[in-house]
Amino acid sequence: MAERLNELFATVTWVDQQGRRREYSTPQVARAISDDPAHDTTVSRVYLATLRSGTNTNPTVAVLRAIARFFEQRRADEAPPITASYFLDEDDESQEFRRQLADRQVRMIAMRAGNMTPAVRRQVLQMLDILDQPASDESTTGQDRG
Repeated sequence: MAERLNELFATVTWVDQQGRRREYSTPQVARAISDDPAHDTTVSRVYLATLRSGTNTNPTVAVLRAIARFFEQRRADEAPPITASYFLDEDDESQEFRRQLADRQVRMIAMRAGNMTPAVRRQVLQMLDILDQPASDESTTGQDRG
């Protein structure tokens, strides 16, 4: 968890008055989380520092949600969404899925597929399978350019 939290501190940044990219400090994040009126979770800078160092490895779900909310509100538009599950999800496949869902077109396709009947979804999957096939190479077509 500490690794993922520190990754957010390193990648979700802000721009200062001189136009320089800056990382959020532990006290800045703790203060912003505690001052957020959207929830009643408070986090001290010391507690957040123990999460970042790995000394504390068992935060509550409310704390994870509050931290995720802070970084989600400040992430780059092209970055994948940040949720509390980001800290709990050890599965690389889930991370790749989140990254792909960050793409607007992928989300649009997925949302439209949710409204399709199972038969139509099967047909769409069959079309995608055909589109996904690699182009036939010369050895399979019987053509030789020797």
